[in-house]
Amino acid sequence: MFRIWIIQRLIPISVSLMLSSCAYFNTFYNAERYFKEADLLRLEKSDKAIPLRAIDNYGKTIQKCKVVLSDYPESKYVNDAILLMAKAQFYRSEYDNAISNLKLIFDKGSKDQIAEAKYWSAVCKWKKGKTQTAIDELEFIIDGSLKNDLVAQSHLSLADIFLELNRNNDFLFHLEEGAKVIKERGKKGIVYNQLAEIAFSNENYSVAQSAYKEVIKNSLTKEKIENAHIQILKISRILGDHRSVERKIKSMLVDEKFKNIKGDLELELAQLFIDQNDVDNSVVRLESIVNDYSRTETSAEAYYLLGQLYLSELWNPSIAKEKFAQVKKEYNRTEYGPFCDSKIKAIDKYIDALASLKKYDVKLDTLSNDSIKLDSTKIVDEMPKKPIQKLLYLIGDIEAFSFERVDSGIVYFERILEEGSSSQYYPKALFTLSMIFSELADSSKLEYYSSLLKTEFPASDYTSYLFDNENIDSSLRPIEQLYSDAEKMWKQNPLYSLKQFKRVIQTDSLSELSVSAAYFLGYQYDYKYAELDSAAKYYAWISSMHPNSEQNNIAKMRVQVIQNMLSTLKNDSTVTTN
Repeated sequence: MFRIWIIQRLIPISVSLMLSSCAYFNTFYNAERYFKEADLLRLEKSDKAIPLRAIDNYGKTIQKCKVVLSDYPESKYVNDAILLMAKAQFYRSEYDNAISNLKLIFDKGSKDQIAEAKYWSAVCKWKKGKTQTAIDELEFIIDGSLKNDLVAQSHLSLADIFLELNRNNDFLFHLEEGAKVIKERGKKGIVYNQLAEIAFSNENYSVAQSAYKEVIKNSLTKEKIENAHIQILKISRILGDHRSVERKIKSMLVDEKFKNIKGDLELELAQLFIDQNDVDNSVVRLESIVNDYSRTETSAEAYYLLGQLYLSELWNPSIAKEKFAQVKKEYNRTEYGPFCDSKIKAIDKYIDALASLKKYDVKLDTLSNDSIKLDSTKIVDEMPKKPIQKLLYLIGDIEAFSFERVDSGIVYFERILEEGSSSQYYPKALFTLSMIFSELADSSKLEYYSSLLKTEFPASDYTSYLFDNENIDSSLRPIEQLYSDAEKMWKQNPLYSLKQFKRVIQTDSLSELSVSAAYFLGYQYDYKYAELDSAAKYYAWISSMHPNSEQNNIAKMRVQVIQNMLSTLKNDSTVTTN
């Protein structure tokens, strides 16, 4: 009977202890679960801000850990909870709280816990501005730790630090080393995907190709695996392995496993034909794509490529415009939307300018061949040179810089020179030709046009830019160079900057940059300098020269307000005088 009594007394105690143990285990288990979910969300968006859902999960992690510490202070999970809470606090940017908790681990944690705490302490120091200290401590962990996960984390954190410092080689090295060491397949796939995309964007194709292969082996996301297959084909195409790429694409097109990316494979095959200058086959393939995949991102890209072909190889701007106009209709969120809008505007300007130039040339022909005996040479000489040179420059600018038909653009710029040196477009054409031949590395023609510019216009802005400015960017158009210089000087020398913005307007009143320059001038005179007459002048210029621009909507309203203010001031002055 005594033994039965003892057993009866022990059972409730044992059950109570078991339930208590289960309670704090479950609480800590839930904390870990929230942390792992947050980590995966964060890694998926590794090149962006931490998603809100991840931030929320890190917050839930902290809450659960606090429950373990407050309700079960004697449990074996206390140190684990403190360390986990510190990690979650790091990702929520609560660095001081994280450091306080890490100090507790340094005092009473196990050897492994202290080693992990050293890593988190290092990255907290980085976030608090002690970058070099963090680098030194992370490198020490890499050299001395036997734990692969800590070494991997240290490499990846160093990659983040060096990315922030714009040390690209160090960044790629540590990202690649970290990916190699990671053991967890899901994380490995995510990191390799990040490495592949960055290497690809930096044209480091060998690294990108190897990394995409690792994505295929390790990623748990079907979409990323499919994208990796496409990117590997793209890299092989870029590297010139055309025959094997074509065979591979055609085999994948009939493989049911790749049915979800069939449209992407078709696009890649069309791009392969384009790279091989097989225009006919590329057009046939792209036209097939827009029919088979209508109203999709795939058809939008196909229309974009067709527009490019009709603007380059097939040279039909009107059809190119039709193709570009279709892109956003197929898929409104396409990345090619802004580019296509820009091309459509350029084509419209180009067609209008050509029509105006043709009328002008016809007028010249009519005058010179008139049956009435007039001094046609005199009439032609008396006709203003500015309109035709303005049109020639606009057409040349669009040809060379918007359509990338540099040779055609050069023809128009050189024709400006034939028209005579009386127009403002003459030195501008010399400057542009100098820039073009500098980009083309044609030293003889660069020397010819730059010398001509320096000889005939030694005091011009173009000459000073070409010969005095060592930081000139030869990839920029003249108007862009002027605008860039004006922007750079605003904080250092506002008066000089305003002067440069005025030169932008004088240099090319048709350019969209001139609208931005005029609005900037109007705004500064309006709000910074309170010179209302000057502000109204530049706002009115926008309304006159660029009535359809976005800036004109604001400019018109401000002109009206300023006119009312000036009228009020004038009336007040009159009253005072009387």
